[in-house]
Amino acid sequence: MSADQQPRFTPSQECLSPQQPQPLTDSQTATLDALRSHIHETVVKTETHRRWADDRCLIRYLRSKKWNLNESKQAVQESMLWRDSYGPNRPDKDALWIETAVGKLYVSGFDMESRPLLYMKPRLENTAASPSQIRHVVYHLEIALALMPEGVENLCIIIDFAGSSMTKNPGVAVAREIINVLGSHYPERLGKAYIIHAPWFFFPFFKLISPFIDPVTKAKINFIDMKKQKPKTNISTPSSAAASELELPNGGVLSSAASTASSKKSTSANKDTKDGTSADQVNLLDVIPEDMLEQEFGGASDYVYNQQVYWDAAAQVLADSRARLENGVGSTSATTAVVQEAA
Repeated sequence: MSADQQPRFTPSQECLSPQQPQPLTDSQTATLDALRSHIHETVVKTETHRRWADDRCLIRYLRSKKWNLNESKQAVQESMLWRDSYGPNRPDKDALWIETAVGKLYVSGFDMESRPLLYMKPRLENTAASPSQIRHVVYHLEIALALMPEGVENLCIIIDFAGSSMTKNPGVAVAREIINVLGSHYPERLGKAYIIHAPWFFFPFFKLISPFIDPVTKAKINFIDMKKQKPKTNISTPSSAAASELELPNGGVLSSAASTASSKKSTSANKDTKDGTSADQVNLLDVIPEDMLEQEFGGASDYVYNQQVYWDAAAQVLADSRARLENGVGSTSATTAVVQEAA
């Protein structure tokens, strides 16, 4: 087995510690307190439920519902019931084996903000529309969530349409269901989405599903022009450089040296298109470490998907995540990443 078949499940040295979240207002704090009391006192049935519905989880639901308390109560309760019945973090190997055969979706690597990278390659679609396709997406979402270092709450998606065709593109019905699952049960989980090599037929398809995508989510979508990609922009600010420590889900710590200002850099001014997506000309190597980005997109990662190797590695990640959730192993509190001044 070659080393390049091991998925990149650990952030690189370039990955930054997550920024501290903005403090809540007094009104938001009161709303959070009310939601927590309702969920923990009248909805929660087990300690697993209680650990899942921690403050960070509840805040994500509140944000997605524009801090509407009643809507948030309903949404959290529905997600809790859905997780109990659907079992998203307990994948059925027999049901998913055909879906995972070719590597049309997989998690490997992290962006500069330590968000797990979920690669999607529609050209490799090998099954017809079915509930298994939805489960396949959910399976990888759970892997991404389980890999997030402490304080990281979003993932980054790279969708590469190179070599795809209309017959390989997911249907509108499947796309709508995926959007529904994401919005209902994984709110505020998308950090960025980069769409590469978008073909002509994608845009009419995107127009059809666009009404079902929340405007906030839509603004996180960037269309990437590979012809305009450049080597990493050398933005160095030694005076603000810091040695950061990322606390990993398994309890380990990753030290890195990075500028705190680099997480805010951009290669162009922010602009929005008429469809609500971002029109920024993003340079991928400015937002994803070179060793995390695959070679075909300008990076240095030579990762090659292998079904059995990936399944085994992901199974361990999910098992560790379930142990933390069910047995209380590890922390589910606020960000614990430590930032120390460089020597």
